[in-house]
Amino acid sequence: MKMVRLLLLAVSLVSALTLAACGGGGGGATAGGPLAVSADGENLAYKPAALTAKAGAPVTVDFNNVSTAQQHNWVLVKGGDDVAGKVDEGAITAGAPDYIPADKADIVANSKILAPGGKETITFTAPAAGTYTYLCTYPGHYAAGMKGTLTVAP
Repeated sequence: MKMVRLLLLAVSLVSALTLAACGGGGGGATAGGPLAVSADGENLAYKPAALTAKAGAPVTVDFNNVSTAQQHNWVLVKGGDDVAGKVDEGAITAGAPDYIPADKADIVANSKILAPGGKETITFTAPAAGTYTYLCTYPGHYAAGMKGTLTVAP
């Protein structure tokens, strides 16, 4: 019984330390560190799919395309899925090489299209408190679910 208690204590301690190191799962912007975002391997998804930041604070996103076969970018829009859909449509019209609409009025920040294994750091000021969508505008990726949410706290 004593061994079981010790094991449970060890698991609890490791879990608490892991959550503290991750900033509670929010991504680190509220603590002032860069947000690490990557493509989720060959899946059309981001890892993590949820980030946090503080309104008006400087934000740095380190985007890493860990895919070995696909191109990706990271685009943060000024709204939710409705705005993301509009930006995605404009990106398809814009075409290669970056798939970013010429009118960037609905975009807070973005990376360029990255080849497999590519990395880019994006720096911007967090918008007003609210929930914002980020997406990949490479054709078909957003429609397949490659998106995430940035929650900005006051």
